[in-house]
Amino acid sequence: MIRRTGHTSLITWLVIVLALAVTTAVMVFLFRVLPAALVPVTAVPTEAADAFLPVGPGVHARIIAGDVRIERRLPALSFSLRPGQVLDPRLPEGPFSAEIVVRFDPGRVRRARLGAVIEGATFSIERRGKVLFAADDGAVGAVMMDEPVFLPGREVTFTYRVRCEGDGPVRFQAMWRPDGGSIDLPLPSDGGGLLSGPAEIGYALVGRLNCVACHRSNDPALQARLAVAPAPLLGMVGTRVRPGWLRRWLADPSGVKPGVAMPALFRDADAPDDIEDLTHFLVSLGGPIAQDVEPPAAALADTGSMFYHRVGCVACHGPLDAGAVPLAARDRTPLGPLAEKTTVDALAAFLKDPVSVRPSGRMPSMGLTDLEALAVSAFLIRHDRASSGTPDRSTFTPDATRVQRGRKLFAARGCANCHEMGEDAEPVDATLQAPALERLGASTGGCLAADPPPGVPAFGFEAGDAGAIGAFLRAVGSWRTPDAPIVNLSAAIERFNCTRCHDYHGVGGVPAAFDGYFVTATEVDAGDEGRLPPPLSGIGARLTPLWLNAVLSDAGVARPYMATRMPQFGEANVGRLAPLFAAAAGATLPARALDDGPSVNDQVAEIGRGLTGANGFNCIQCHSIAGRASTNLPGPDLVDMPERLRYGFFSQWMHDPRQLRPGTRMPTFFYGGRSGLPEFGGNADDQIAAIWGYLSQGDHLALPEGLADPGDFQVEVLDEPVVLRTFMKGTGGRAIACGFPERIHFAFDAGRCRVLQVWTGRFLNAAGVWAARGGSETDPDQAPVWVDPGTDVITLTDVVDETTPSRRFRGYRFDANRRPTFHYELIAPDAVVHVRESPFPAWTDGRPSLQRRFELEGPPGHGFIVQAAGHRFLDTGEAADEPVVRSLDGNGTARFTLELTW
Repeated sequence: MIRRTGHTSLITWLVIVLALAVTTAVMVFLFRVLPAALVPVTAVPTEAADAFLPVGPGVHARIIAGDVRIERRLPALSFSLRPGQVLDPRLPEGPFSAEIVVRFDPGRVRRARLGAVIEGATFSIERRGKVLFAADDGAVGAVMMDEPVFLPGREVTFTYRVRCEGDGPVRFQAMWRPDGGSIDLPLPSDGGGLLSGPAEIGYALVGRLNCVACHRSNDPALQARLAVAPAPLLGMVGTRVRPGWLRRWLADPSGVKPGVAMPALFRDADAPDDIEDLTHFLVSLGGPIAQDVEPPAAALADTGSMFYHRVGCVACHGPLDAGAVPLAARDRTPLGPLAEKTTVDALAAFLKDPVSVRPSGRMPSMGLTDLEALAVSAFLIRHDRASSGTPDRSTFTPDATRVQRGRKLFAARGCANCHEMGEDAEPVDATLQAPALERLGASTGGCLAADPPPGVPAFGFEAGDAGAIGAFLRAVGSWRTPDAPIVNLSAAIERFNCTRCHDYHGVGGVPAAFDGYFVTATEVDAGDEGRLPPPLSGIGARLTPLWLNAVLSDAGVARPYMATRMPQFGEANVGRLAPLFAAAAGATLPARALDDGPSVNDQVAEIGRGLTGANGFNCIQCHSIAGRASTNLPGPDLVDMPERLRYGFFSQWMHDPRQLRPGTRMPTFFYGGRSGLPEFGGNADDQIAAIWGYLSQGDHLALPEGLADPGDFQVEVLDEPVVLRTFMKGTGGRAIACGFPERIHFAFDAGRCRVLQVWTGRFLNAAGVWAARGGSETDPDQAPVWVDPGTDVITLTDVVDETTPSRRFRGYRFDANRRPTFHYELIAPDAVVHVRESPFPAWTDGRPSLQRRFELEGPPGHGFIVQAAGHRFLDTGEAADEPVVRSLDGNGTARFTLELTW
C-alpha cells in the first residue's frame, strides 16, 4: 500500500512537471516565438522615442508639420494631396511626417506582404517596435516587402511612418498581397468614423446650418467651404405652401419638423403680429396656393406607396407602409405635416425637381416621372391625412399693408440673409449684420445658448450639437487651410446622408430594418450586389472621375435592374466630390477624364474577344455587352467598363474579386496569377489586359462568340436622342453617331474631335458592327447633306507643327434632353484650351439646320481661329467659310454658336 502511494506520487509529480513544461512552451510560443514570427529576421528596432498606440479600432494618425503636432483619425490608410492641400486643417501646407497606426482583421489570411503605392513620399512599416520594411527614397508606384509576414487569426496592428519632404503632389495607399495572391490589393482597414473630433463635427454642422449666411468668415476660402447649404428659394413660395402651415412654421420650426435647420426667430411679445405680417408677405409671393378639393384617389396613392418604398425614399424618411415600426427622429428625416402644408399637385411639382427650390440638395431628385411624382405625392398626402385630418382650406387674401411690413421684417430679422428669391423674383436685400465667424470664439451665448434671448435665432440643437459648433469656433482660429480633402469629403457625406444607403469604411450601410425595401426592378438572382447600393470605401480608386461625375450629376446607371435610384443632389453641390473621393482613396487625380489602361493592338484585342465569349471566361453569361443582353444574369454592360473603372481596380477585381468583396457572385478565374485558358500561357496580367483592350473598342466592337442571333439591327430614334459608338466609312473606328427625333443626324469623330458628316431621314442600321462577328462599317442609308472638307473648326493661333497631335478627346456628357456635349482639348506648346461642343438640330426660317454651340476655356487672351465651311456665326450672321481670328476674354472663356444649313 505504501509502495502504491509512492508510485502514485511519482506519477503525479511527472504529470505536474510535464504540465509545467507544456505551459512554459506555450508561453514562450505566445510571447516570444509568435511575436518574432510577425517580423522578418531582417527587422531592426525603431528609433521612435515615444510609442503612439491609440486605443480603439480604426486608423489613427499623429502628424507633424513645422511646429504643429496633431492627432486625428483617418477613414482609411490612404490619401493623395495636391499642392496646397493638407491632411488636417490645423496643419500648414508643405512637408510633414505622419505616424499612422492601423488595426485590421486579416480574416483567414495568415501570411501576407505589406507595402504601399507612393508618390512624393517615403515610408516604413513597424510591428512591435521593429522596422519590418522601409521604402527607398525617390520610389514611385507600388513598393512591397520581398517576404511575407505572419498574421494571427485576430485583429493585428501595424505602424506606418510616412514622410513628405516637398510641396508637390503626395500619394499614399497602403496595400497588401495575401500569400498565394497574384496582385496587390488595398489594405482592408476601417477608420471607425467619418469626422475626427468635435471640431470637425462642428465644421460639418456650421456648413449644413448655413451659419456663414449671417456670420461671414473673414477667410474667403473658408467662407466658400462653409457656404454649401443655401436655404430654400422663396420667390414663389406662396404657390407651394398653405398660409396656416406658414404661421405654425414661423412660430416653431423644430416643433413642426424636428431636426430642421430653420431656427425660431419670433419669440418675443410682438411675435404674433410679426408672424402674421410675414405670412402675408410670403403668401403674396406667387400665392395663395391653389386649393385641392377631393382627397387623393386610393388607387393612385397605392401606386405611390410602391414607388416610395422601392426607389429609396425609405432610406432617409423611413418606411410608411402598414406595420412599419416608427423610427426616432434621429434615425430618419421627418416629413412633417404634409397635408397641412401643401397640396398633391404642388408636392408632385416639388418632387419632380426639388433642387430647383432647395438648391442645397438636402432634398435630392429621385428621377421621378410625372406619374411617379404625382403618385408618391398622393400617397404622402393621403398617409398624412389619415393621422392629421383634413387641412384648412379657408380663403386667404394677402393684405397690402401687412405684405409691406412683412417684407421689411424679412430683411431685418435675418430671413434674407439665408433665403434668396430666385432668378425671376424681386430680390430682398438683407439688413441684419452679425459678427464675423472668427469673432465668435469661445462664446456659448447667442444662437448656441440653451435658451437664446428674444431676437436671437433658436435652433433647438440636439444634444452635443451646440458643443460641437462651439468646439469648431474655438478651433477655427488655428486652422491653417480649409483645403483638407478627407475632412471636406466626410462633411459632404454627412450633409447628403450618403451612409443611409452606402457603407463608407465601416460607417453606415442599409440597416437591417430597411433591408427588405431594397429590391431589384425585375426578377434577377444577382444577390445583394443586384439590390443594395455599393460601398463607398475606396470608390475614388475604383471609378474614373468621368463616371463618378456621371453618377453624381447625370444619373449614370450601371445596374438598371436595381430598383433603388441614385439621388441627384445637383451638380453645384456634388460636382467637386469626384476629386475628393480620389484623394481619400489615395488615387491619382488624372488630368484626362478616363484612365486608359494598357494599349493593345488589334490582334491582342481579338484574343480578348475570345476570352470574353462563351469559349473563354464566358463573361457574357452574366454581363450585357454593347447593349446586347447577357445569356443569363443582367450584369453591368462590359463595354462601359473602360469608361467606368480605373484599370488598376479592374485588374485587381479580375484577379481576386472575393478578396475585395466577400460574398460577390463574380467568380474567381485566376489562381496564383494564372488561369486554365491557354492564351498567353495562362498569364493573368496579359489576359486581363487583352480583355480590357477589347472592351476599350467601345460600342462598335465585334460581339463575342455565344450570343444569340440579334435579328434586325435598325436603330430607331423615337422621343429622345440616340448616341451610338460605331464604325463609319470616312469617319473611322472612333465615330460617334448621334440621332435626333427631328430626323437630323450627325457623326462626330472622337479621334479628330469634329463633326464629319450630317444626314437626314432614318438613323442607322447597326448590323455591320453588331451582327455575326461585327467589325464592318455602318453608314446611313441615304447620302449625307454635308461632309466635312477636312478643316478643323477651331485651331489655336500658336500651333505651328500640324504633324504633332494638337487635340485630345475627353468624352461626352448628356444634358437634360439627352443631347450630347463633346469635351476635347486643343493643345499648343504653351497652352491647353478646353472645348465643349454641343451640336443639335434646329429649324431656321422653315429650313433644317445644325447648330453647334462652342464653349472655350483657357489662358486669358489666347488666340484661336474659327473656320467651318457652310457655317455662319449665329449671333452676327458672319460667314465662317474663311478663317476668323478670335481670342479668349479676360476670364479665359469664349462662347459662340455656328449654324449649318443646307
